Amino acid sequence: MPELGLAVIDTSVQQTNRWLGAIMADMDTDDKQFAFQALRSVLTTLRDRLPIDVAANLGAQLPLLVRGVYYDGYVPADTPTTYRRAEDWHAAVAAAGDNLDGAQLERASRAVLGVLEDELDAGIVAKVADSLPDDVRSAVSI
Repeated sequence: MPELGLAVIDTSVQQTNRWLGAIMADMDTDDKQFAFQALRSVLTTLRDRLPIDVAANLGAQLPLLVRGVYYDGYVPADTPTTYRRAEDWHAAVAAAGDNLDGAQLERASRAVLGVLEDELDAGIVAKVADSLPDDVRSAVSI
């Protein structure tokens, strides 16, 4: 029997929890709030660095609940951001989150982008990777 009684919401909750579980495992934590913060920080940083068409294609493939987080606060006219260095990527992820710093930034990026690679169509993941500068792509292993 569905938890909430609406299959699309139940499925999205299950998918989101699976994603958070994978992030927690990759970041060696049992703190779901921390994993959610990492997911939100990395996804919004990624969204703002991508060309609008790639950002929209990525958003369309995200689970419903994650999609809401992804689009929260999105201002397409302000994108894409133009930094090229991994240090700038990490600074943007830190600015988007409340509790990520130092080595956690790279680990969070790798964990979240790893979930995208595992869960989404390879074609959109390739477009996302191709849209990132080489230095950023190397730092986050996508």
